[in-house]
Amino acid sequence: MGELLVAMVQTESVVGSVRMAKSVQEARIQIDRSVPDLLILDLALPDGNGQEVALHLLKFNPNPSIILFSAQLQDFKCEPSLLPHIHATVEKTKAYKELSHALKELGDSLNKQTEPTCLSKQVAKMTPREQDVFLLIGAGNTTREITEQLKISSSTVDSHRKAIAQHLGTSGSDLVRQAAIHSYRLQQYPTSDLSNRDS
Repeated sequence: MGELLVAMVQTESVVGSVRMAKSVQEARIQIDRSVPDLLILDLALPDGNGQEVALHLLKFNPNPSIILFSAQLQDFKCEPSLLPHIHATVEKTKAYKELSHALKELGDSLNKQTEPTCLSKQVAKMTPREQDVFLLIGAGNTTREITEQLKISSSTVDSHRKAIAQHLGTSGSDLVRQAAIHSYRLQQYPTSDLSNRDS
């Protein structure tokens, strides 16, 4: 999930560099090194409450934008000093759609006139079915969910995944990251309909 979020945030023109921390301690170290303007914060971190990170950030940046990210927002009690800085709250279960919307409110989306990226060129070389699988990977679907949606076997999905990896010269989590970037861009600027393609 963290890699998908990083990929989404990197496509938005409102942000410059993106860094990810997996704990309160790691986030504090990141803030000490370089103070961010935007904090997308999971409230449940392995070593404590995410609000500790936001409070630490306020020591260095008196006016950050904060997007809260949690599966338990209904039980959330916000520290009063953080309230003026919370731009949006995002339920983890609806994360992709809501985070996209929250980021859009902070700034302009990608320029429609930009030239196709290297990723887009590589995707164009894929077969239609490979593109279908790539988009579904990028939307966070498991192999089982892809087999159900495309009505193909899991071994066929695996074959397509291997072919996609060869096209991109990557695999594993980086393949997922690139799929997320591509899927997100197509959601912003739709150009095709998966349901009309042949198997």
